[in-house]
Amino acid sequence: MFFLLFFGIMPGQEAIKFQYAIMQAITGSWLFLGIAMLVWAMYNIKCISFFLREIHQPENSFMYNLQAIDNKRQYFQLFQVQAGMYLPGIIYGVFTAIVGIKEHCYFQSLIVLIFQLFMCIVGAMVYFNSINTTWNRPAIRLPNLDPFGKKSFSFYLLHYSLYYKKGAFIAIKLFSLLMLQFMVAANSEKVSKEAICVLIMFLISAHSLLPRFYVSFMENELAFLRNLPVTTLRRFLVFTVTYAVIFLPELLFLIWNERQVMPPQLIISLYALSISQLCLYTALQYLPNMQTERYTFIVFGLFFASLLLLATLNLWILFFAEALISTLVFLVFYNGYELAGEKKE
Repeated sequence: MFFLLFFGIMPGQEAIKFQYAIMQAITGSWLFLGIAMLVWAMYNIKCISFFLREIHQPENSFMYNLQAIDNKRQYFQLFQVQAGMYLPGIIYGVFTAIVGIKEHCYFQSLIVLIFQLFMCIVGAMVYFNSINTTWNRPAIRLPNLDPFGKKSFSFYLLHYSLYYKKGAFIAIKLFSLLMLQFMVAANSEKVSKEAICVLIMFLISAHSLLPRFYVSFMENELAFLRNLPVTTLRRFLVFTVTYAVIFLPELLFLIWNERQVMPPQLIISLYALSISQLCLYTALQYLPNMQTERYTFIVFGLFFASLLLLATLNLWILFFAEALISTLVFLVFYNGYELAGEKKE
């Protein structure tokens, strides 16, 4: 998600210029260099926490067999593992150093390169210390390096998207941003508001696969949540928060590229409509006998109905109507969804 926000909100040439300016700032200012090093360190902690979490899984216990080989060879292999996971940081650091050398900031460029090497060395040391614990007491007791382990209920679906459905999620977001990029490139001189609205409605329909994944995940893998004292409205807000975050790249893209064509209130209304329509897709799945074929048919129907309504209704009216309908449908049919499943069993 960070990658999409950082690289996907601008057209290609502007994105390159933007990144080049950031690299110049990193190598030309000690303040920006410190901020960049902090970001790299946080990403490295994320890589380390992922490794530590995975190595404690039963299926990965074979990793402890690395203790049978000598320390130098073991450390070199773990260094390679760390370098592979931290590779995006290394690549960005190398390009930053190249830009710094081009701008005659040799000392800062050297610091950037040394810092990337240091991140890999630290990661490998943590892995080495973690693995060599079954027969020998570790020399260093490390604190808990998994600050991302505890997940808030409101962000369950976002974590599910990024960890378990990242292929489909990234494909949908890349398709969405590429379509917006193509629209800007094909209509560089003039872009009509109507064309943008139609494209946004098409992109909303392209996201309709996500509510299907989310409802299945919540009602199957997390079925135990129904036994917890959580209000139905808060359960619905989990979907709403997820969609609000998911559509942030499109919102930022429109603000950055189309602010001269579209007034801010129109852009915000399209963003709100995107959230409400996915919430409506979510709520409709709790209707009785909502099979995949029927759901797909409804998505197509709502797509064309929305296009017709855009010509006659204000976007905010459409947003409030969809938000009200989706909330009422979810509140009325949510509890009956479990009862229907019990009858089938």
